[in-house]
This record gives sequence, C-alpha cells and structure tokens, in this order.
Amino acid sequence: RDTDADDQFDCVELLKPLDYQSRYGHGTNQVVLGPDDMLYVVSGNDVAFPEGVAADSPYRDPQDDHLLPEARDAVQEVRVGHILRTDLDGERWEVIAGGFRNPFDLAFNSAGELFTYDADMEWDVGLPWYRPTRLNHVVSGGEYGWRWGTGKWPEYFADSLPSTLDTGLSSPTGLEFGTRGNFPSPYRDALFMGDWQHGRILQVSMSPQGASYTCEYGVFLEGGALNVCDLTFGPDGALYFITGGRGSQSGLYRISYDEADGAAAIEAAVTKVPEDVNDDLVKRDQDAAAARDLRHSLEEFHQRSDVSAIDLVWPYLNSEDRWLRFAARLAIERQQPAQWRDRALSETRPRASTAALLALARLGRAEDQSALLSALDRLPLESLHTSELLDALRVWELSFIRQGPPSVADRARAVARLDGLYPHSSNYANRELCRLLIYLQAPDVIPRSVELIRHALSQEDAIFYSQLVARESQGWTDASREAFFDSLLAARRYQGGHLFGDAMLHIREDAIATLTNADKLHLQSRLDQLASAESDRQALPQAPFVKQWTWDELVAELPRAHQGRSWEQGRVALAKASCVTCHRIGEQGSFTGPDLTHVGHRFDERALLESIMLPSREIDEKYRLSRYLLDNGTVITGRPASVGANVLTIETNALPTQTIQVKRDEIEQTSQAEISPMPSGLVNVLTLDEILDLIAYLKSGGDPRASSYR
Repeated sequence: RDTDADDQFDCVELLKPLDYQSRYGHGTNQVVLGPDDMLYVVSGNDVAFPEGVAADSPYRDPQDDHLLPEARDAVQEVRVGHILRTDLDGERWEVIAGGFRNPFDLAFNSAGELFTYDADMEWDVGLPWYRPTRLNHVVSGGEYGWRWGTGKWPEYFADSLPSTLDTGLSSPTGLEFGTRGNFPSPYRDALFMGDWQHGRILQVSMSPQGASYTCEYGVFLEGGALNVCDLTFGPDGALYFITGGRGSQSGLYRISYDEADGAAAIEAAVTKVPEDVNDDLVKRDQDAAAARDLRHSLEEFHQRSDVSAIDLVWPYLNSEDRWLRFAARLAIERQQPAQWRDRALSETRPRASTAALLALARLGRAEDQSALLSALDRLPLESLHTSELLDALRVWELSFIRQGPPSVADRARAVARLDGLYPHSSNYANRELCRLLIYLQAPDVIPRSVELIRHALSQEDAIFYSQLVARESQGWTDASREAFFDSLLAARRYQGGHLFGDAMLHIREDAIATLTNADKLHLQSRLDQLASAESDRQALPQAPFVKQWTWDELVAELPRAHQGRSWEQGRVALAKASCVTCHRIGEQGSFTGPDLTHVGHRFDERALLESIMLPSREIDEKYRLSRYLLDNGTVITGRPASVGANVLTIETNALPTQTIQVKRDEIEQTSQAEISPMPSGLVNVLTLDEILDLIAYLKSGGDPRASSYR
C-alpha cells in the first residue's frame, strides 16, 4: 500500500498464502478491487482453496459428478479455477464461484456485474469435451463446469451456468470495460479483451437478457507481433496495453481518443435509431435491471439459512430464466432439507419440479432416492421441451452419482421410463440417455448407440458414444461389434489436438480389452487393420539432409524474407521440415503442438527463426517436459500423457509416440526438463530460400496476399 500518497508502495503484507502446485501457469492471476470495496482474486485450476475459507461461501465443495467417469481421469482431488472475495485487510475469505480452467482477469461493468475470460484446453480440440475460450458472467455460487481430463461438463447441465460468449481458440489476457476510460459510445459501454495468441484486442458489446447478458464481439485492434499480455485504462482515459511474453519483444502502447477529430466521424458512422425502437431498448434495459435485482435478492440466501426463504424463493424455481432458476435452487439448497423436501417431491410444474429435485439429489441423502425417482417418473417426458428433458435427465444422473446405485426395483422403473426415448430427436438428449441407459444396463442400448455412431453428424458425436460403449463387455451382437470396429477404422480420418491421439487410443484399448478370444478371432481382419494403421501413423518419412545451418548464417539473411518470397515453396517447406506433423497453420497440419495460424501476430521474423533453430531457449510451459527421478535411480524425461490417482502415463517420445507407465509412489522427485519436445535441426533439410519462404509463410499466417509475396 501507499500510505503517504507519494506514489511509492511503502507497506507490503501477506494477506493469504495460496497453494499453487504446478508449472503450467494456472496460478493466481489477478487481484481486482470491486465496486463494493472488496478484493476479488482469480485463480486457475492449479490453486487449491485456501485454508480458513468461509464455510458459508456461495461456492462449496466441487465434485466431478460424472455418471460414467473415465478411469484415466482419476486424480487425487478436484481442483477448479475459482474466484475469491476478501476485505481489504484479508480478514474473511469466500469462494464466490468456480468451475473455471484458467481465467486471467476480472472486470465489473457499470451495473456492478462481474465477468471473467476463461482459457480453453486447446489439446482437446476435436473431442466432445472441448470447451472454447469463453467469457463468463460470474454470479454468486456460479458453477461453470470445468473439470479435469474428459470430465468437462456440457453447458446444458442444469447444475452449471453457460458461457456468455465463446471466442474459439484464443489465449485470454487482460479484461477492461470502457466505462473506465473516456472513449465515446459505443466504445464506452464495450468490454475490451486481450487475446495473446491471435495478437489482438477484442471489443465485446453486451445486451441485457433476463438476469444475464448476450454478447457479440469484433476485433478492436490487431497487428503483427501484437501479443497482448494485459490492458487497462489510465487516469487520462486512454487505453494502455503491454505486449511480450515467452522471449518476444515487449512494448507498452497507448490508444487515446481525439475528441476533436473523433466526434464528427462517430456522428457520421452511427445509424440514427428510430424513436419507437429507442423506447423498446429502454424498456428492455429496465426489465433486465429488474431481473438482475431479483437475482441479487435470491442470492442473499446463498450464505444464510432462513425459514422464510423457501416461500420467497420457490416461485422462481419455475422461472424461464436459467440464471434465476440457478439462483433460486442454490438458495433452496442452503435451507434445512426437512423444511422443503416434501414440497420438492410433490411439486407438479415440470420446470420447478426438476429444479427442486436437482437440489434434493445434490444433497446426496440415500434415504430420499426412491421417493425422488418416483417424482421423476411423474414428469411428462415425451412432451417436455428439450431443455426441460435435459434437466430431468441430469437429476436422474445426480441421484445415481450422489445418492448411490438404485435398488433393483428403482432401476427397472428407470429403464422402463427412459428406454422408449432413445434414440431421441435431440442430439444432447441422446448423449445423456446413452449415458443413463448404459449405467442402468438397459437392453439393446449398445446396438442403438452404435447406430448413432454410424450416422453421427460430427466426429465429436461419434467419439462421445464410442467412449461410452467401448468400455462395455455385455449387450453386444456380432453385427454391432463389426459396425463399431468399422467405425474405429473410419475414425482414422478424424483430426484433433495434442490429446486427440491418446483419446482415440484409449477407446481402441478399451474396446479390445472387452473382447473374448472368440470375438478377437471373429474380428481379426479389423484388428489387423487398426494395428496396421497405428504403425503407418508412427512411420515418419525423412527429407534428405541439406546443411547444418547456423544462427549467424540465417539471421543475416532474414531481411530477404520480407518480399519476393514464394507462397507455394513456403507451404511445401512447412511439410518438408515436419512442422505440420505437430502444428497447424490454417487448414494444414495437426493440433498436437501450438496452432501457428496467428504466430506472426505474436512474433517477428527474428523470433520465429529463433524458435525454430533454438527451441529450448523459450519453452511454452504447457509443452515443457518433466524429469522424473524414480526410487530405483532411473530417470525418465517426458510429458504426462495421462494422470491417474496412482499411475502416471509418461510420453517419452512424440515422433513416433512412445509411452511408459510409472507408479506415483515410485517417483522420488519431479523437476522441469530444460529440453524442448520440439527437436532442433529441423531446417537442416531445407535450402536457404526454402527457409526464408518458410519464415514468410509463418509470418503471413499462410495468406498468399501478404506483402512478403510481392
């Protein structure tokens, strides 16, 4: 703190130690002062809740809550990105929301509503559990569904809240509302978001919708080597941002508004809004403000037990607004179950019934299960809106997860109630019905699921069902086995991120593990084709050696990469140097390593050459290898491909893939390896002109219209 107003910090004190146990950068990212004069602290998923956090925190005790979890995802504890709130003296700490991956920053809008920008897991691209980088509206007790590995929740789960805006593959950094600056409308009401990966600042416009918002976004600023690390508005009203990171050139920039020149241009650009439309917008904003105020009144019961809360909150379990239902349901959960259990079981309105039963299921009391399942049976599932059906299916799942396996009679009743719905016209309903019916061991669920794989409209759908049925040993027919293994052969054309190959390998391993000897004999030709395909994938053709290039030789030639280059030769060089084996640029290549499509927006030509020739100088922490010292003295270097509660699967070679399993209790010490997984010398198979064409291709993002090709 600056206690004597001399612009120098003269008081430094530790408010709270936060337990960070990783090296991937998913730590404590930002501290922001809220409009309530409280400190808000945002942390990634490698930070545990601190000791002494308030027991009545709005967000408590996150669980994986998956009906059919992937065993390889098993970890020792559930850690999620979260947001803490504390007073200026750090006396009381609360967790207000969680279920994030690695949110970088926080920002409050003019209404005092909180937002964060959460990172995707780009290694999951192409898999059904991939979640794009997203802007989240953060509310009291908000659950946003990020979990480890394959366990990420779909956003239609009723016990979570959806994304407010998806921005796809991005690297979220700074976040700031224009209300802190002196920019005119529409910039004044916009949210500005830094995207390090694409070298740009996004401008988000928000429209109130019920108790939350909808958003649209566009590019406010972008350019070459504009890897934005953070941004803020200064006391002069200008937007300041800083660039750099991972060894690249850093810089501080300012964007200011020239009122004299800007007013006329804005006046000319803004379309005049008809008066009647303006009236509609005013009414919309008034209605939305009332809905947010109502949500806040419901949230007051998230941290206290009050018998009067039940009658006050209950009507909003039937709200069409998901954000109000979520706030109301959480308020009910905070009250004594004896005060509302019977009311939940007797509720007849479908939307209110599923919300109340969801609260009852989440309490995890086994003695309530049979009555809860009977209440679910009364719902008119066939006529429900898809969103209401999904809510009901989630209640069934949470009952089995938290209250335990059903009795024989309850199981039979659930199968009878759900079986006729599968397959459903809704893709998402099919996913949850498949999950439930496999858990309940319903007859013929496997052949029906295989048909969904065969007719899947996306690879993500096919992989979702494949992962579930692959682990099942019962319920197969010869025809369904044949069709399923044919689908695995067809899946060879699928593409995805760094973990995609592991996920598909696990599905194949699980499927083969369920086969009897007779099954293997029957499917021998298909199994041989799968094994042959894996061998072909691992075989990497080598281009002939040209020269052992040195840094000094090539850096002196870099000015020639600025013009007169060949786009086609650059594209060929990308493949010849094995870049596309791990990386993607545009529509070419793999998602195994970082996407290079916008790498030219982050790095200049010199930095690009350095990252190719000296890959170990700056290593992205997500791709850095680890060094494991075992209790028998063995040293293993690689990356953890799969992390289990007791076993690590370590990838010791990416080209071709080689793995080894190690028991966690055999590991004496883990440290960072200083060697990049990307080999050096890749350009030694290229001529000088090919290297310069490669640099130009990377800098341009593969755009043949770039100035380097003139």
